Amino acid sequence: MALKPRRILINAFSAKLGGGKTYINNLLQRLPLGDFHILIFAADDVTIPNDPRLQRMQTSWPTDNPIFRSWWEKFYLPFLLRKEKIDILFCPGGVLSTPKSKHYKIITMFRNMLPFDPQILASSDSLYEKVRGFLRKRMMLKSMTSADSVIFISHFARKVIESLVQIKNPVTIPHGISSQFNVSDQNLPRPQLPFAEDYILYVSRFEFYKRHLEVVKAYELLPKEVRSRYKLLLVGGTDLPYGQQVLAYVKQQELTQFVIFLGEYPYGQLPALYKNAGLFIFASTCENCPNILLEAMGSGVQILCSNYEPMPEFGGAAVQYMNPDSSTDISQKIQLALSTGSSAAELKAQAAKFSWDLTAEKTWKVLLG
Repeated sequence: MALKPRRILINAFSAKLGGGKTYINNLLQRLPLGDFHILIFAADDVTIPNDPRLQRMQTSWPTDNPIFRSWWEKFYLPFLLRKEKIDILFCPGGVLSTPKSKHYKIITMFRNMLPFDPQILASSDSLYEKVRGFLRKRMMLKSMTSADSVIFISHFARKVIESLVQIKNPVTIPHGISSQFNVSDQNLPRPQLPFAEDYILYVSRFEFYKRHLEVVKAYELLPKEVRSRYKLLLVGGTDLPYGQQVLAYVKQQELTQFVIFLGEYPYGQLPALYKNAGLFIFASTCENCPNILLEAMGSGVQILCSNYEPMPEFGGAAVQYMNPDSSTDISQKIQLALSTGSSAAELKAQAAKFSWDLTAEKTWKVLLG
């Protein structure tokens, strides 16, 4: 299908963490055929492919500061959009400061589910965090209602937002699984670890809604013979208060020889870590598109997953589920998973539904259509 000529500006300044960078990189690496030109503002460490249709833009404005970046988006960017005769402004960060105009359309994306989880806001002891979450929720809703189109990355997230406000031209496009994690058919050597036993793996930042403490308590409830065979391997930085709380509990319960904290781990080495696990656990209660779950699915490892939405939307019948709020249920489901196993073919088929090729194809159709 021939694409109409378009001039697109992508404001990717908010893509500073791994997930945002991964999304932008995969999108730009999969440009469709067609007559269009893309201008992109992004952090210096975001790779821009060598394509004549792509042009990296620079600004002397201090966009690392979110307040200054908001001013730049509100006062300078509209001038630039008119000057460059831009047809489409794409803001994947989810918060819009640039005013609407008849001269260009604005497309945004909803990625951050945290401000819309009442459990998380209610559990915070910080008034600052409560106010910040409330304001961010208001800004995101205002951004989505003012946009000409909104890309959602899960049906669950779209359902939550559409229950609150009316969205123009919504579309659901989940993220994909990076090719480096599609290793279900490969024999990857086990990484060097500080123990020789098999392991149950959980990869995630230490935030309370990830339920690490419940997972540790569930592991503590396992029969001694299971714990003697499987270590519990936790991957992620423990510098946040919740991480310190989990560390303290493990020490208090004298579990340090069974529960291993690996800390931050090189991203490129994660596929082998997933692949060689006896069981992968994902216990999060708040996600939009659970990228870590998708990565684990691509590796072919057996998975025990949170039953909170949207996890079943992505795992389907290929993974097993548990209640992440109940250590007893997690423990029982771990034993069941270890004794029954899972269908590698079913897991591979489910993982195949999520590819960056498909994500990019659908996204460019929205941006260029």
